[in-house]
Amino acid sequence: MKKITKKLAALALAASLCIAPAGAITQDGQSETWFDSVWALINTFGLKAENNPYVLQNYINKYLQKHPEEMYNVINDILSLLDTHSMYLSSEEYSEGFSTLEGFVGIGVGLQETAGGVQIGEVMRFSSAEEAGLEIGDIIVAIDGEDATMMSNTDVAERLRGKEGTSVTLTVRRQGREVTVTCVRRQVNQVYVSNQTMADGVEYIKVSAMGSNNDWTAFSEIWEGLDEKNTRAVILDLRGNGGGVIDIALKMADAMTPDKGVYLAGTHWREDMGGLEQTYSTGIGLPLNKIVVLVDGGTASAAELLAGSLQDTGTATLVGEKTYGKGQGQYHLDLINGDKLVITTLELELPRQGCWEGVGLTPDLQVENSTVTVNAAQLTPLDTTQTLRFGDQSDNVYAMTERLALLGLISGATDTYDSDVVNAVTAFRTSYDMAPDLYASPEVLTALDDAMQTLDGRSYELDMQLQTALEICKLAANEPQQYTALADGSWKKN
Repeated sequence: MKKITKKLAALALAASLCIAPAGAITQDGQSETWFDSVWALINTFGLKAENNPYVLQNYINKYLQKHPEEMYNVINDILSLLDTHSMYLSSEEYSEGFSTLEGFVGIGVGLQETAGGVQIGEVMRFSSAEEAGLEIGDIIVAIDGEDATMMSNTDVAERLRGKEGTSVTLTVRRQGREVTVTCVRRQVNQVYVSNQTMADGVEYIKVSAMGSNNDWTAFSEIWEGLDEKNTRAVILDLRGNGGGVIDIALKMADAMTPDKGVYLAGTHWREDMGGLEQTYSTGIGLPLNKIVVLVDGGTASAAELLAGSLQDTGTATLVGEKTYGKGQGQYHLDLINGDKLVITTLELELPRQGCWEGVGLTPDLQVENSTVTVNAAQLTPLDTTQTLRFGDQSDNVYAMTERLALLGLISGATDTYDSDVVNAVTAFRTSYDMAPDLYASPEVLTALDDAMQTLDGRSYELDMQLQTALEICKLAANEPQQYTALADGSWKKN
């Protein structure tokens, strides 16, 4: 009976082919090509086709044997039918497109040529160079006992590279004395996390990428030290962050969530890979008064996961512009020839918004950065011979704050030297490597006026998103602190 039913279905299909034009629309809304029709007949009637589901794969293999140069295009054409994120890449293309994930094998130093020889210009965090005690400014004088004083930057770099697990001995000159250290070559990943205190009780944390576990380590060190600073509000800047490792984003979300058992996000795998995996908070987050997350069109993937999780759980307020909209994750698979297969293997979901693929996240407060043009002649005259202090009220305070506002250090000009002006002056002094202080000396005012002359007639972008976040966080930081830092380095909730 089964065979008869199959034959009848095949005959009905064959009959329909006699009248169906090429490109007909099927019941599921898909366009049926002539190839679809013919292939359906082959699949239905073909004796060998019933037991050989790999006919098309075998055909493609035969085609690629005749045209091996077409493999790259054929595979990418097939992957493009699956989704927009899967791709086949050469090793060079992968290194260029995913440099934040790849890293390199070495000791972890940046080099620069000077008149005195090749100098260490950067010591990367969590590298063997950092562990060995190498410092910025060290002049490399010998490598494995070989004189390096006449070597070029390229020569030194080549000798520092090598197989993972091997060691290299460096002799460096530091403040007139020679120091010899041994470093083991290993995987080095750039750290994309940094921070600074922007106002009393307000910490700014920039996460440019989530490229490796180094970024999680750096972030957790910063976060665990917030209580020692009596931090009450945090600005988390994820603008331009294209994502990276999903697990790092989930760890960061957990670290920032103070309540236990909060649903943070879900990961949808194939059913044969586990289906839906849900992540809940452990309740380890420091109870802050406010968290503001900055996002823009360059915020994508794992960075969107972090931002969206904090937004949906009510842990943070999003400020900025709509995000990119990448809610799917990929495996990055090494191929035997050195190429890479990037294949979509999961889809992410947020507690309230679900999957944001192709949609993006909408900030709670949408703010665009503005472009300003400095016209020095139209500014209120500034007397650079005075010293301005907290509490002063004058036209000269207005002239000073008018210039500080053009630099994005304060929201607008005022004739009163209040706490906001103090913070702006402090930020300006810091940017000019002046000692931090509350007053504006003639030196500060002169530097400020010189800055306006330098920018006269020029247009530049004013970071209104950061300025907005800072104002929100400064207000929150004035509220009572929700925890008490303890002498043993821990804290307790108030």
